[in-house]
Amino acid sequence: MKKERANFWLKEGKQSKVTPKINQICSKFKGDELEKIFKILSWVDKNMHEEKDRKKVLRIFASRTTDKLIKDKNETGCHDSTLILVTFLRVVGIPAKYLLGIDKISPQRGGHVVAEAYVNKKWILIDPTYFQLNLIPSRSSFYKDNYLVKKGKDSWDCGVKTVKDWENISKKLVKKIS
Repeated sequence: MKKERANFWLKEGKQSKVTPKINQICSKFKGDELEKIFKILSWVDKNMHEEKDRKKVLRIFASRTTDKLIKDKNETGCHDSTLILVTFLRVVGIPAKYLLGIDKISPQRGGHVVAEAYVNKKWILIDPTYFQLNLIPSRSSFYKDNYLVKKGKDSWDCGVKTVKDWENISKKLVKKIS
C-alpha cells in the first residue's frame, strides 16, 4: 500500500474527530498492532452499553460523534461500536476504514457495519459486534451476508447521519438490485 493512501485512512472524519478524552483513553493501548486491536475491542465491550429504548435508538442512530458516544456510554449497535473502533485504531496509528453494508437476503431488514484495519501490510476485517477478526476480508460473514454500500472514515462520511439517511440509501440499493 502506498504511504499516502495509508495516511488517508489515519485521518479523522467529522464524526470521528479526536478529542483529548479520546487521546487519553487510547494512550493506554500498548503492544503490537493485534494487541492494540484486542485492547480496543475489550474497552468497547467493557465501557459501552446497548441502548434498549427503541424510540431513543431511532432518534440518536448515527447522529453522535465518537466523543459523545463515550460520554453517553451507550451505543445503538454496529454503527456506533464500529465508529469507536475506527477512531481508536487511527489514534494508535492503525489505518482504518468504516464499511457500511446492507443485508443480501432481506435488504429491507437492514445491514451491518464493520471496520477494515491495515495490519502487517494487509487489510483485515474487524467486526466489533461479534468480536471477530478476518484475515481475508472477502471470506468474512460480512461480505457473505451483505452488499458493501460504502467505505469511509465514519458513518457521516458514508452519508448516514440519521435513520432516514440509512433508509434512503437502503431504498436506492434495493431498487438497484431488484
